[in-house]
Amino acid sequence: MLSGDGPVCWNTPNLTSNYLYINRPFVDLIHALFYRWHMRTPWDLIRTFEAVARTGSLSAAARTLGITQPTVGRHIDLLEADLKMTLFLRGREGMQLTDKGADLLGIAQEMRASAHGFERKATGLDDAVSGVVRISANEIFGVLLLPRVLAKFMALHPEIQIELVVDNAASNLLQRDADIAVRMFRPTQNDLVARKITDLPLGLYAHRDYLAANDAPASLDALRNHRFIGFDRDPSLIQAAAALGVEFAPDDFAFRCDNILTHIEALRAGVGIGVAHRGLAQKWDDVQPVLPEVPLPALELWIACHAEVHHNKRMRLIMDFLAQELSDPYG
Repeated sequence: MLSGDGPVCWNTPNLTSNYLYINRPFVDLIHALFYRWHMRTPWDLIRTFEAVARTGSLSAAARTLGITQPTVGRHIDLLEADLKMTLFLRGREGMQLTDKGADLLGIAQEMRASAHGFERKATGLDDAVSGVVRISANEIFGVLLLPRVLAKFMALHPEIQIELVVDNAASNLLQRDADIAVRMFRPTQNDLVARKITDLPLGLYAHRDYLAANDAPASLDALRNHRFIGFDRDPSLIQAAAALGVEFAPDDFAFRCDNILTHIEALRAGVGIGVAHRGLAQKWDDVQPVLPEVPLPALELWIACHAEVHHNKRMRLIMDFLAQELSDPYG
């Protein structure tokens, strides 16, 4: 079984003998559950029940499962009729589990995890180089950097289709939210195979017109006297500044938005001073560095997948390609 202190490295010795395992007691639990219900209850109904309990509404569960809201409602009605019990209370605040529903939820969650494990194992055993690979990335990489890299890959391997999930929230590789994740931090989930690609230096920048109209700040602390571009509800920039010994409050950011691409466009439009990847900013002729002598913490670029799909040929093919191409992600 894998170590519990985080994902294994790409080149971990004897990986093939360690990363696959079967949790026998859990398999017995699943078998017992199916016998308990005499195989009468289809998995689709149980999966829908778990999704409604997890999301709190029929509409959210429908989006998660990729089916219609009426179908979700029909699944819940059929399951309640089959079990002869009420699983949810319907109200203005959404779908609330009854006590009996809450008693069944843990088992349904374990079944969902087992189903994902089955899919991962099946994917890992698939030797075909054709098919679909689902990749997740944040906005910077998903919009500005990965499309160029993926275009080269798909030209070389037209038999592979790509699904790209662009979201700043980290995808859950254990639940098959994605096959491969491109992340700006070291993955910490167990049962992952991860590889660090490179460091991504950051810097402060502003449009040349803004700097022509405003004296450049002499220190990080002086940024509060400028139109500083920051996040609205995301505390990461405030935390990063605190690590450098400078305390900022939300009101110190004259322009606030939680979308990173908006930060870039605001910076390039002359709104104020903002943080950007040096590799990107160096390509913008209308942008100049601010406080270049102040070292900002670099981001770490990692790619990761679940250990059970690591040896799938198409997964390994694209992961090796991404590792090579993203060593210089700005091209």
